[in-house]
Amino acid sequence: MKRLNKVGEHVALYVRIRREAGSQVSGFWFFNGKELVATSDRLGPACMVAPGTVVVSISGRQWVAVGGDRVNGAAGWSFTSPYKDESEVEGDAVHFNDNPRSLKIRAKLDDYLDYYRSVKGTLPDTVALRREQLSSCGAMPGQVYKGVRLEVYI
Repeated sequence: MKRLNKVGEHVALYVRIRREAGSQVSGFWFFNGKELVATSDRLGPACMVAPGTVVVSISGRQWVAVGGDRVNGAAGWSFTSPYKDESEVEGDAVHFNDNPRSLKIRAKLDDYLDYYRSVKGTLPDTVALRREQLSSCGAMPGQVYKGVRLEVYI
């Protein structure tokens, strides 16, 4: 059996203790770093939590809130493996513009990241975009989107 990461170990401990005590066990557990901050019966929209919040379900599936900012909440959920601690990516989270060209580039980037994850099982460390693509999205080189650093293709 593979070793669980820190939040996976915490949830396994909480679930075991609650079940032994006869208490009801919530479906999702929210962590800010290594500390439990909330529980819920459903995952809900990412804009309700701060970026970087880790959510673990009773079944062990884990998500990380990505994008956005602390004031407006996260932009979305990114599924992560419960069996390893992923290295932290340094950089500011990107906040895309809402113009049609930016939305189209973001959709293609999401498709590429989904495809890469389905083939490799993990996300790439960096993605290179053309300078005009980054500027139309309102992004700067080195910013992070869903745990992937955006760089300029030269």
